[in-house]
Amino acid sequence: MWPLNLLKRRHWIFLGACVLFLASYSGFISWGKVAQALERLADQPAVRERFSTPIGRGEAIVTSFMFILLTPLAIAAALGVVAFLGAIGAGIIRTILPVRDAPDYVFLVIAYVGVFIGIWLLRGVWKGPAWELVGLIAKAILIATGPT
Repeated sequence: MWPLNLLKRRHWIFLGACVLFLASYSGFISWGKVAQALERLADQPAVRERFSTPIGRGEAIVTSFMFILLTPLAIAAALGVVAFLGAIGAGIIRTILPVRDAPDYVFLVIAYVGVFIGIWLLRGVWKGPAWELVGLIAKAILIATGPT
């Protein structure tokens, strides 16, 4: 067992993910709850008629593949926008407030709190389209992984 002592944390995470994948592939772990959640998300009025064309299955496969492929890039871009807004807000707050010797992280914390309050206040604008997008992706995954 001495080689297992040399494994780092990322190796253990990868080993655990492999064990979970093999257990689910062989049928020891059921994805029933995940399938129920996907079906509930896909049963939205704006999503029900999507992928009903004759080429709907191919479109669903492309949609789910692009979702899996592009999600890390979209998350990085969204975090970059939040970081940019925080930096701009911190610079504006630093010029407005007369406290010049305060550390930068104080202004950054104030700016990030302002950004997250703004996102929370505007949730009525982005919440509906976000749920529709999540439902669309759930329906695409259900169609792509379902029986032919």
